[in-house]
Amino acid sequence: MKKKLLFISLLVASLSYSQVTIGSGTRVDSNVGLSAPISIYYGYSLSQQLYLASEIGGPMMIQQLKFYTKTAPSALNNTGEIEVWIGHTALNGFQNTVSTTGAGWIPIAQQQKSLTSGSVSINGNEITLILDTPFSYNGTDNLVITVDENLPGDDGSNYPFYQTADYTEDMTLINRNDDDNPDPANPPMNYTGPSSTSTTQAQSKKYKPILTLIGQNLGVAEVKTIGDAEVSPNPASDFVTITSKRSVNSVDILDLNGRRMNNSGLMDNKIDVSNLSSGIYFLRINFKDGLSTTKKIVKK
Repeated sequence: MKKKLLFISLLVASLSYSQVTIGSGTRVDSNVGLSAPISIYYGYSLSQQLYLASEIGGPMMIQQLKFYTKTAPSALNNTGEIEVWIGHTALNGFQNTVSTTGAGWIPIAQQQKSLTSGSVSINGNEITLILDTPFSYNGTDNLVITVDENLPGDDGSNYPFYQTADYTEDMTLINRNDDDNPDPANPPMNYTGPSSTSTTQAQSKKYKPILTLIGQNLGVAEVKTIGDAEVSPNPASDFVTITSKRSVNSVDILDLNGRRMNNSGLMDNKIDVSNLSSGIYFLRINFKDGLSTTKKIVKK
């Protein structure tokens, strides 16, 4: 019974509520009409932005996307028909060659439709998109987010979105137009560069909207129980020593997805981690009396 209750507690912990914020600061695009993820200054806009696995951490069920504006709007009238697609990608940046096919949009057919004809939720300068269908992020690949704004009209130039610092690669593509609503399934492919004034061609940016991902963790969480233990050194290069008043029966090494890794077993309360790649892991320490505890470690 103890083991069954412990499994349930671990499962609940592994589905804990989580927020991950990518980017900081108060930078805005000098061209308000190109302010991603939504151009509030134009009638329609279509944007894609890339977020790296290294910025997100472990797997999570993404339920909300929160962006930030420079000024707190009382309302955003042209944001009532928002479409959102989210997908995994191996790309670290968008193609930045100036050509008829240089924009390099990631097809929405490769992404999951997560919001249909939705609207934004405004709390101060926080602009939140609540997804109809949460997205299960795998914690390994990079993330692409497509935002399509379909309601005619604009909200002026007072509410640009905060953007991250520059990256080496192009991290955002955006098309904005007062007259023609860009088709996400057939986006404008002609790339004109970040300084172009064209509204019919894709623009690129080496920065992207500051974003908070809100949802549930899907990986293994660090869990404390009555049978708690200490692990050292942490970070570790070769061996980790477990110190506990309880007798340790076995230890499992888990990656961020909860997959058990091969290890050489427990010897004198030591675990050999020398064969692991650098990164974050969890030690599930199983005591002889049936209790367990899970500890996070960093492998150098």
